[in-house]
Amino acid sequence: DKVDGRLRVTFVADGIECAVEADRVVNCAGRVANVEGLDLGAGVIVHREGRIEIDDHLRSRSNPDVYVCGDALWNSPQLSPIATYEGGIVGRNIVDGPRHRPNYGHIPASVYTVPAVASVGLTEAKAKEQGLGVKVQVNDMKDWLSAKTYAETVAWSKVIVEETTDRIVGAHMVGHSGEELIHLFALAMKHGITAPQLSDMVYGFPTFASDVRNMM
Repeated sequence: DKVDGRLRVTFVADGIECAVEADRVVNCAGRVANVEGLDLGAGVIVHREGRIEIDDHLRSRSNPDVYVCGDALWNSPQLSPIATYEGGIVGRNIVDGPRHRPNYGHIPASVYTVPAVASVGLTEAKAKEQGLGVKVQVNDMKDWLSAKTYAETVAWSKVIVEETTDRIVGAHMVGHSGEELIHLFALAMKHGITAPQLSDMVYGFPTFASDVRNMM
């Protein structure tokens, strides 16, 4: 509904009707796995509206002889690269036994808008919830050379680094090429490259990648 020039969205969460007002509303409904023809009940496979409950090794909680990957999982991001990643883990677990677990902590997510939105790892709030002492650097980058080159009106980043180890635990950005740039942070997080080590690289200039040195 439109209220005083803004948009009002009414929804139900945990059985309670709620409402929020915003300037823009984006519908990100996601996917619903089509499992109706699989007769999950015959295999005693518990699911939530088509999404199957699994353990840490991607096995059905109610029937551990069944492995699951992709959009049918109830708790992982519904993205095709993640489905492929999970499929590899399922294959190894079928061969080796249930020894392998997915790690979603270093997998980036992007929204391919203009400007792009990209994120990997923990938010500042989640890091603090986990008891981590963190350094947070927020950058308004719209006046940086890279953003000016593309006449960007919005360019922003936030990088979260653990104080005691200089380990990057999260990165979030809005701006041109954000969907590409986020992979540098994801790579660093996966392979234990610290913030100083990532800053110490010699980057080609002028590039968006060279901005990484000033983001942390």
